[in-house]
Amino acid sequence: MVDDTKSAVEEPPTRDPFLDDIPNGGYGWVVVVACFFATFTLFGIANVWGIFSQAYSTSILEGKATTLQLMTIGSLLNVSINVFTPVSVLLVRYGVRLNYAVGSVLMCLGAIIASFSTELWHLYLTQGLLFGFGGSFLYMSVMSVIPQWFTTRRATAMGFSTSGAGLGGLAVSPMANYLIAKYGIPWAYRIIGFYTLGVCAVGAILIKDRLPRSYLKKRPIESPIQLSMFKDVNFDIWLVGSVIGLTGYLGPIFYLPKYAVSIGLSETDASNLLSVLLAMTAVTRLTLGFVADRIGRLNMFIICSALSGLFSFVIWTFATSYGVLLAFCILWGGTCGMYYPLASPITASVVGLKRLPSGLSIVFIFSAISAMGTPISAAIQQATPNNGYLGVQMFTGAVYVCGALICLYLKYRLTRSLWSKF
Repeated sequence: MVDDTKSAVEEPPTRDPFLDDIPNGGYGWVVVVACFFATFTLFGIANVWGIFSQAYSTSILEGKATTLQLMTIGSLLNVSINVFTPVSVLLVRYGVRLNYAVGSVLMCLGAIIASFSTELWHLYLTQGLLFGFGGSFLYMSVMSVIPQWFTTRRATAMGFSTSGAGLGGLAVSPMANYLIAKYGIPWAYRIIGFYTLGVCAVGAILIKDRLPRSYLKKRPIESPIQLSMFKDVNFDIWLVGSVIGLTGYLGPIFYLPKYAVSIGLSETDASNLLSVLLAMTAVTRLTLGFVADRIGRLNMFIICSALSGLFSFVIWTFATSYGVLLAFCILWGGTCGMYYPLASPITASVVGLKRLPSGLSIVFIFSAISAMGTPISAAIQQATPNNGYLGVQMFTGAVYVCGALICLYLKYRLTRSLWSKF
């Protein structure tokens, strides 16, 4: 007698192309190059706001804006990059290339329109909001497409992609200084705007999703913010630790040109030091991203955050000459920006790939809070006798160390060990 229970052919388990067959290479490395171009332009320009701020304070906006007001423009740009990422998440179903192209055009428009600014509020709308809004599309393109192509090499790929931020600053810093001195701020902005569009056009051609368009369109349109994510205590701890640590990132970058001039260095020396700092962020994001895949991404974030705080306490405080300030730029620049290549891999490890889009949206929105570190630093400086920088240096070190300790607690919760790989 035939057993009817055995007659039916067992169906294979349903496969999810988002989770299966991730190549960890192949065309993914071309996608990494396209993402490199995105961060090269976006953060390369965003990170040199200190040079434009210094130029505005002695020319077009002299007597019209305080240091706090000018520094807030750079913070607003970074806030816009983060808080508008949910808008770009809604366009993911139409392909990463559309996101990338839209962001490129908006950033170009933001820079060119900013060239006509004659009042402070003009820059808030153009450099702060419009450029930052366009940047959010590029930023989300980078963070969402890399996990499609990489798993075991994800931190390495993200490290190479985000190293463009440092190399972009290395290229834009002396270029902006030269253009402002030779042609003035308006034409410097226009040239940089078209430079942005040209570089991003190449990236838009190269970038593509691994997942087929039909799969993307079939995915239901959901809110990028899933409030249920906050029920995950580990995710909440990661949010708090990463935001607090990142609060110390922008202040030294924006303040470096002003600080260098305050200790008697020339504007050219100040620009060169900023270039060195940003170059170090590029080199170490690539190399330390590779190491992070081997020792653990969260481990690397904790180590770099702790070192960044230590360098702020013991080196920047005593940097009253070119040599000591150069040492600070090399060491602090090498550890300060590891949030950017590691945010996506760590979030994926904490919440899983299926919840990654919602997790990243929340992480990026909350990381906008960290941009307030710059106006906080400006307020601290104004309250410091003789407008000194000691309070800024202590604040930077403190938030980095605090963020590292919170993430160390997260690591212990996840692994029950302080020494294991995670």
